[in-house]
Amino acid sequence: MIPSSQPRGKLVGFKPLQERFSYYALDDGTVLGIKPAVVKVYRLQNPDNSPAFSPDGTPAYFYQTQNITQVLTPDEYKSIKADGISE
Repeated sequence: MIPSSQPRGKLVGFKPLQERFSYYALDDGTVLGIKPAVVKVYRLQNPDNSPAFSPDGTPAYFYQTQNITQVLTPDEYKSIKADGISE
């Protein structure tokens, strides 16, 4: 059972419009690529089940993500940057 102080929400469908990696050069020469991928989105609800809003009036959401990573050599990174794949 969820405690009453726990936020409530309704699962919302979604489709990715754009997902990009962020790349980091590690001290050992490896390139680490990381991108978050959204796996679930919930539209938060008030106790009366009406949609919740943040203090500035925007709709309130909760989302779950999973990190996707890739480990590249410097040459592999140069190759994907040249092909425009990481954009």
